[in-house]
Amino acid sequence: MEAQEIAFYSDPRVWSAAIALLALVLSQLPPIHKLLRRGKLELDVYEKVCITHVLGNPNLQLHIILNNTGVKPVAIAGLDVSLIKDNKPIVSLLGQNYIKSPEKNGQVLLTKFKLKSGDEWSHLTNFYSELSKNDEKKHKSLIKRVRDDISKKIEERTNDTKGLVEVSESLLGEMRSFSLSHNIWETGEYKLELNIRCIESRYDTSKSFRFTLYESDIDELKDQIERYKYGEGIYYTPTDKNLWILVKLDEIGK
Repeated sequence: MEAQEIAFYSDPRVWSAAIALLALVLSQLPPIHKLLRRGKLELDVYEKVCITHVLGNPNLQLHIILNNTGVKPVAIAGLDVSLIKDNKPIVSLLGQNYIKSPEKNGQVLLTKFKLKSGDEWSHLTNFYSELSKNDEKKHKSLIKRVRDDISKKIEERTNDTKGLVEVSESLLGEMRSFSLSHNIWETGEYKLELNIRCIESRYDTSKSFRFTLYESDIDELKDQIERYKYGEGIYYTPTDKNLWILVKLDEIGK
């Protein structure tokens, strides 16, 4: 009797070897769920917000922490903050720069950046709005005239003259008027919406917070305007006081 040929795929030894080889290959690869997982941003914010203004133009500073907990890189296009009071939108502020190193306190222009898997971006970030062309012109003119006025008076005073030099009352009046026309800070509760905008919008993320400004806070912000007559915050930055108001943030929906 002739021996019957057996097809190779019918041989159990072939399948055992194939399964062993497949198991070896799969053991060297990341889990399937990791291969399929996209980029993912996790957003954290320090519990305090710093508030100030420059000639009335509102400024915010937040300590923002971004982590990419996904596998794929995520490209961040920009950051912005929306402020709401009494259920009415007040202003949108753009993330303009950040402090790269707290030790040096140097500010870096905030542009598009990318977070690879496992990367963290943690910086104090400054937010403020862009002035209109006309307002920007007035703003720069006021600052220059204040600096010129104070510099001239310092050069002209005698050696025995002491005390701070003051700008002219008319110039101070212009600064008061400009500042008050751009002011948004009043007593009451505010809602702050922080938005992280990504190149691919599916990765966008945001968080909302509440904070309250009290009369004492507003008085401090107003006092900054009166201190402009000495050039404080314009001609020089005082070392004995902080121009920022530190306010507690309460996350909404946490």
